[in-house]
Amino acid sequence: MLFRSWTLSHCTSDPETTEITGPTYTNPQSRAADRANCSADRRHVVNLSTVFKAPKFSNRWVERTAGGWQLSNIIRAQTGGYASITTGVDNALTGIGGQRATQLLQNVYDANPTVDHYLNRAAFGSPVNGTLSTMRPNNVQLNGSLQVDMNLSRTFQIRERQSLQFRAEVFNLPNRLNAGAPTTGLNSTNFGKITTASDPRIMQFALKYLF
Repeated sequence: MLFRSWTLSHCTSDPETTEITGPTYTNPQSRAADRANCSADRRHVVNLSTVFKAPKFSNRWVERTAGGWQLSNIIRAQTGGYASITTGVDNALTGIGGQRATQLLQNVYDANPTVDHYLNRAAFGSPVNGTLSTMRPNNVQLNGSLQVDMNLSRTFQIRERQSLQFRAEVFNLPNRLNAGAPTTGLNSTNFGKITTASDPRIMQFALKYLF
């Protein structure tokens, strides 16, 4: 069996809100200046899942060893979200946090992006004191991700009402590095570096006795 889906979407919004204070606008005089991509925006999301069942063999011994197995996997690929490049200081002298940097170069990524050099520091600068940047929030796209999970299982019938189920599960089968977001504050010594990632390959095995 094969199941697949592809989602194409685009999310835009005002600043993300909190239940107590509501949205915080960097420029309270212009709501449109803070309207941009959602941080959780994923333009493309592809899901593919398959289930393979071993056929029934006529030979009894072959059936006992190779029959009854089920192999399934889930593959999920998606483009990255978006982040804002901030100065980390109060350039506008307004006391409002989250003030954004100015973009100086068209290409904001390092020539050969790595986890230590993902963003090009020279591509950004700080606005003149007393002013706000015209750069919109969440306009720098982050890394996409690819997740491949697999499951192998079989149920062994012991008696009419008793069975033993074996399961082996692997998450992130290729052990791919799904890197997190880079540091986006210009005032940080780690600017442009990626210091987080999703889980590496994880394997687990289980036996379940049903009676």
